[in-house]
Amino acid sequence: MVKFKYVLLLAVISLMLQPAAAFANVPYFTYTFDADGPVWTQSAYLPAGVVDGFNITEKDEKGNVTSVPLSRPEDIFIDGNDEAYVADTGNRRVVVFDQWGNYLRTIGKDVLSKPTGVYVDEEGTVYVADYGKSKVFLFGKDGSLLKEFGKPDSRLFGENSPFKPTKVIADKRKNLYVVGEGTIQGLIQISREGEFFGYFGGNKTEFNLTRYLQRMFYTEAQMDRLMKQLPPSATNVAIDKEGLVYTSTMGKSIDGIRKLNVAGKNLFKDVWSPMDIADITMDPLGNFYAIDSFRGRIVEYDQEGRVLFIFGGNDVGSQRLGLFKAPSGIAVSSDGRLFITDKQRSNIQILKPTEFADVVHEALVYYMDGKYEKSEEPWRNVLRLNSMFALAHTGLGMAAMKQGDYATAIEEFRTAGNKAEYSNAYWEIRRAWLMENASKFLVGIGLALTAIAILRKLYRKYGFGREAAAGWKWLISRRLIAQLLHAFRIMRHPVDGYYELETEGKASVWSATILLILLFVVRVVELYHTNFLFTDWDVKKISLLSEAFKVYIPFFAWLIANYLVSTINDGEGKFKDIYKGSVYALSPYIIFAAPVAAMSKGLTSLEVVLYDFASAFIVAYSAFLMFMMIKEIHGYEIGQTVKNILLTLFGMLIMALLAFILFGLSNQVTDFVYSIFQEVKYRVYRY
Repeated sequence: MVKFKYVLLLAVISLMLQPAAAFANVPYFTYTFDADGPVWTQSAYLPAGVVDGFNITEKDEKGNVTSVPLSRPEDIFIDGNDEAYVADTGNRRVVVFDQWGNYLRTIGKDVLSKPTGVYVDEEGTVYVADYGKSKVFLFGKDGSLLKEFGKPDSRLFGENSPFKPTKVIADKRKNLYVVGEGTIQGLIQISREGEFFGYFGGNKTEFNLTRYLQRMFYTEAQMDRLMKQLPPSATNVAIDKEGLVYTSTMGKSIDGIRKLNVAGKNLFKDVWSPMDIADITMDPLGNFYAIDSFRGRIVEYDQEGRVLFIFGGNDVGSQRLGLFKAPSGIAVSSDGRLFITDKQRSNIQILKPTEFADVVHEALVYYMDGKYEKSEEPWRNVLRLNSMFALAHTGLGMAAMKQGDYATAIEEFRTAGNKAEYSNAYWEIRRAWLMENASKFLVGIGLALTAIAILRKLYRKYGFGREAAAGWKWLISRRLIAQLLHAFRIMRHPVDGYYELETEGKASVWSATILLILLFVVRVVELYHTNFLFTDWDVKKISLLSEAFKVYIPFFAWLIANYLVSTINDGEGKFKDIYKGSVYALSPYIIFAAPVAAMSKGLTSLEVVLYDFASAFIVAYSAFLMFMMIKEIHGYEIGQTVKNILLTLFGMLIMALLAFILFGLSNQVTDFVYSIFQEVKYRVYRY
């Protein structure tokens, strides 16, 4: 026992001496996304310091030297020399720091009014968007004023169009791209001589169902009285080393970040982004970052727009590094450190990448260059640190593809949830199989057809196999077997089939129950054997009990609701007829769903139309049979049938609401009874 205490004490001391866990070091969690949603990871960035500008001194009118720290900084940019340029909005200046946060110089002190955006080109020219003076100023590296651009003097710009610059960048030809407040047409393009080139990369209006219906039914006069639906204006802009322009727009979770080519076309597709993006920036590796001003979160993306890490958070009074009040700008140094301005705290927080982030970045360098084999070892290092990092599995899958190991590739892509690359690897496997076995397969089909033809001739001429045929006829004539096979009769001739089901006993409750059990069996087969490319579920997370509820609860709710509705509306069908007819209406699913799942095994995403058509056919066929069942079982006309179906669906909705209410009340009653029991138990033991 004494030895155990010493061992335990040594273990605790050793844990205390080791570096603290990622969650203990930082006041926020870090996560990424995979095919199923958010996944926690190790910390990618750690707080490394803060810059508040208290070492900045200026002389006042009397010649006294005073400290003038940062005040509501709106933007930050780091140039090729790792010098950080900060738009110190509250102090009407641009402040320059070195990469360690040491103050270097001030730019535009007596010129600027309300600088909100800053950019520095390769030659050291400083571009400042001044919202207060409605101008863009160009300064030399020494702080000398070079040029200033006001509202473009062009009819194309518009006399009444506002010019309130908030952000600015410049391309390699020194043409300016200006974000203007309320400029819905896009970025304002201005040449280095001040000529207005036009608008670039404007957002589009999103589809609005209400507006669409209004256009269909309203007159032109009514539409004119409505407020026009205008596209949102961009809120920030950045440019990468290849000259591609990135824009961010608040209020959009999809297409909130756009990557524009020289023609203004968005190269990204369905890139997720925070709703309240304050700033975006690029790092030397080509990754880009966005900062959420409302939630204080930072999102890192790779070059293709995949989320790598999400971290950070709101400061609710703890004053801890890594949390933000109102983050407004972000920039990245050459060594990967993040500089984030917080305009409410009036400081700059610095975050440094962890070993985990460095390994991910190393792997990405090779991966994005197409050097998949070289990226294999770094990706394995990533998985040693976090086995659930989906992009690492994609990287290993691409490396396996490069080496021709397609079996390993599809397993990695399946783990990553990457259906596009899984399809490519699967296509290669299928191609190899077809090249090896297609001729054998065709010969086998030919031999089978020939054998069938020969057997038919032998049967007709010599009676060969007559005993087997007689046995088959005897089997299908058995009552239960015949009732089960009546499903095919209903599928071919639904009117006659349902008439025979109701009046001639061609189906029974027992046969319908067997088919209902088969319905669930087929559903399980479909879940486990449908090609990964065409599923939206994870096989490892399937609960058979949950799936049984999903199948049977709606089915029996349909039965009860339809019986009640039909009883009120003079329906002729009995409950058992509705039960049998509803089960037999699902025959297309029972018969064809499993073969379609098996067929999907041989398809890639290029043949998705075949799978979709087969699945839609099964659903449409079952819905048609259900419609015919109600019509024939209850003796309705078409209009009455439609009314019955709509009322049945409404009845199911009412039942669902009642079940939800009763479930909530039962929980409250249970809690109430349990609390009374605990109180009684406490008093009994007390006295």
